[in-house]
Amino acid sequence: MFSPRVDWMLGCCSCNGYEHGGQGEFQVQLSADRLTSAAKKHPLTKGDSFDITFTPRSFGEPGSPQAHCSRGMTPRQRDLRNQLELPQLATYPQPPNVAEGDTEEDKRAKLLAMFQEFALDMHTGMYLTQLTSSRDYSDIHCQLMEDMTTLKLDQSNGRIIEFPLTNVSKVYRIVKNDDRWLAAGTAATGASSNTEQIVVVEFMRRKLAFVFKELQVSQRFLICMELLIRRAQQKQAKKAMRSLTPTFPPQVQSRQCPTPRQVHDASGRPCPATASSPLGR
Repeated sequence: MFSPRVDWMLGCCSCNGYEHGGQGEFQVQLSADRLTSAAKKHPLTKGDSFDITFTPRSFGEPGSPQAHCSRGMTPRQRDLRNQLELPQLATYPQPPNVAEGDTEEDKRAKLLAMFQEFALDMHTGMYLTQLTSSRDYSDIHCQLMEDMTTLKLDQSNGRIIEFPLTNVSKVYRIVKNDDRWLAAGTAATGASSNTEQIVVVEFMRRKLAFVFKELQVSQRFLICMELLIRRAQQKQAKKAMRSLTPTFPPQVQSRQCPTPRQVHDASGRPCPATASSPLGR
């Protein structure tokens, strides 16, 4: 014999209602048949705010919904974006999203937008896949420091390594297709699913290899990383020119003011013409 409270609870969960002196009828529907028609998949209208992976990106499209301007930026990010300008180059690379009828101004605007977005992404921090020297794959966290000239890597093993971008010797892209290593541009157009795009950032004593699955993503990383490196090197060169002193300073004739002693001695001396002239005798 259960208490009235327990009897009421059992009556609710039995899906038959409580009929022993209760007020009204209370039913609990446990069937999931009605939910099958309502379970529809809807496309995501915006990116995850907690997503710190590398893809997908907008590739610098000014009207892209994934651009930083539409996602909303903090005042600090807005200041960083406004301070980022393209380095001075003889020829500028073309971004992957260049259309056939784009003018040079359009290409430069797309390149700047892609560069600013990439720099802000790197400043926020993102996880990338690294190919180690032992050919193992590991996820590392990469982040640009506040000066935008130093790359910081966290391998999740208690060590954080800083790489100055001014020490980069070269950046290049290679293709790994199964067990074959190919130079960029020599791979077949019908690449298999095992094709990997690898961007190598080479320092004087170390190489960093980043693995990407998509060609456009690897091109974006390569182009923007080269722009960051050129910008850091030019920024360092300007600082060196301001602090550089000439090895051989120009010789300037000294025009020092004579001392009172020198003035007195000079005025006390007889004129050479008067002392030696025979007309004075």
